[in-house]
Amino acid sequence: MATPRCLCDATRHFLSRLGCQASRQSLPTWSSCSVQYRPAARQLRLYASNLRPYKGGNKGGNKAVPSEDPDDKDRGYDRRFTTQRDIEKSGRDRPPWDHEITDPQIMVIDNGSAEGPLSTRYVLTKLEPGESLRMVTPYVPADDEEGTPARFAVCKIVNKKDEYERQKALKERKKVGAAAKAKTKEMELTWAIGGHDLATKMRQMGGFLEKGMKVELLVGKKKGGRAVDAEEAKEVLKKVKEEIERVGARESKKAEGQVGGTMRLYLEGVKR
Repeated sequence: MATPRCLCDATRHFLSRLGCQASRQSLPTWSSCSVQYRPAARQLRLYASNLRPYKGGNKGGNKAVPSEDPDDKDRGYDRRFTTQRDIEKSGRDRPPWDHEITDPQIMVIDNGSAEGPLSTRYVLTKLEPGESLRMVTPYVPADDEEGTPARFAVCKIVNKKDEYERQKALKERKKVGAAAKAKTKEMELTWAIGGHDLATKMRQMGGFLEKGMKVELLVGKKKGGRAVDAEEAKEVLKKVKEEIERVGARESKKAEGQVGGTMRLYLEGVKR
């Protein structure tokens, strides 16, 4: 017995053995069978421009799972949409990527042009190998009081390798920039400071300058403290100058004020 070619032929063969001529004649032929097999064609990534914007809410069987978080109740929109607050609550230090994106529809940036709103599942099926869908801006709900409509999340299609290299270069630039920007320490002392305390302050200042940091040193009179003569004040300034010279630092700009009064020195360490 020959193998039947489709369900219609199989049924016709079975009925012919039972002698049912009418049933045999009423059955469709192979050429009229509605099932057609076509070779799978490579689909181009062309997004439909006539998609209707998503109105929000749950439709049909796409029911959102009830949330145990009391803050999620009465959100007024489909909880699958990802807001900035959702990102903060997720524990991630970035917005969602690829299948982490639960938004039903999104705006998509591909090669600089924005399209949408588009079905997130549809966009994910159109990604080429090595590409990734990254959320850039989260969903913003509508505000009835302000009269502003909802704004879909904006996502961008990136090349994974190129994006990795870009992020790596960005981190390096930030690291270099942070290292180049010297920290500034502010220190204060009085003209009437004792010898032991002055030595301690100078060690601290010298330590900062040796690390390449900037120091703003304010020297002044202590309210209610003892009076200091000019020679004693000059001796304090001399100790400061000696410490600056010892660590190889310099004054970044001219000192302000006068000896014995209120004086501010701007010092800068040398990176080693």
